[in-house]
Amino acid sequence: MVVSDADSPTTSDAGQAENPGEATKPLRAPPSRVWATVRALLRARVTAGLLLVLPIWITYLLVRFVFELMRDTSLWAVDWYLRHWGDAFVKAWGVSAEVFAEKGRAGLPSGIQWAIAIFSVLLTIFFLYLLGVLTANFLGRRLVHVAEGLLERVPFVKTVYRATKQILGTFAGEPGQDFQRVALAPFPTKETRSIGFITGMTKDTHTGEELCVVFVPATPNPTSGFVLVIKRADVIELDWTVEEAIRVVISCGVLVPATIPLAKSSQLNAPDNSVGRSKAVSGIPSPSTGASRTKG
Repeated sequence: MVVSDADSPTTSDAGQAENPGEATKPLRAPPSRVWATVRALLRARVTAGLLLVLPIWITYLLVRFVFELMRDTSLWAVDWYLRHWGDAFVKAWGVSAEVFAEKGRAGLPSGIQWAIAIFSVLLTIFFLYLLGVLTANFLGRRLVHVAEGLLERVPFVKTVYRATKQILGTFAGEPGQDFQRVALAPFPTKETRSIGFITGMTKDTHTGEELCVVFVPATPNPTSGFVLVIKRADVIELDWTVEEAIRVVISCGVLVPATIPLAKSSQLNAPDNSVGRSKAVSGIPSPSTGASRTKG
């Protein structure tokens, strides 16, 4: 039997015969732009909501932690007083002595429990005030010195106590810290600037040139760092407060201001260059910001 070319199936016909479903299979539709827009809008709105809620929630947790800490510091004294000499108060609140002895503060009305908590916080503040008055006189300072001497002899406790005292002293702005002014110091190279605190002034023994003693804190722990002695002409003073500078250091530069006066290297090498000081009004530095002034 002879088969002609017209009767023989072509390659395309054979392929269609083998896979008949592929010929009728619809093409995949491109992703919908509407759905992509909806997802982007949803993500943006959720992010905006988180940025609004998270700071409020974190602030609430912090305030609650401080409130509960100060309340629990004196709550034991209030509870002890009510159990021994507070029968008249308990009866006035409509609670029998048996119920209070069994349940304690949980058996009191909710309003009375809140009043006791607030009173405990005020009592803690009063105790702290008394401690402050005690440490202000000679006898109190002597007692504190003796107690610190005992803590310094305990290997692990002295490290924790010393670090905690330095951190709290930094945030409280103790006079002993003596952070006079905030400045930019050429550290670790002359082309870069580090945020530091001018802690003192001195002079060169040979030339009599004025020098600045600058403490450059480490990040994110500002209680450690480097003490540098730099020429006053190489230091750029800022009009930041100590709290603002510490906030920048602890945040690793996330909370840095919009503008910073940064002198050029050529200006730093000028012999008569004086200290440039930041003068910002409404976030816009003045024309004299970071510029060098020559002596007349």
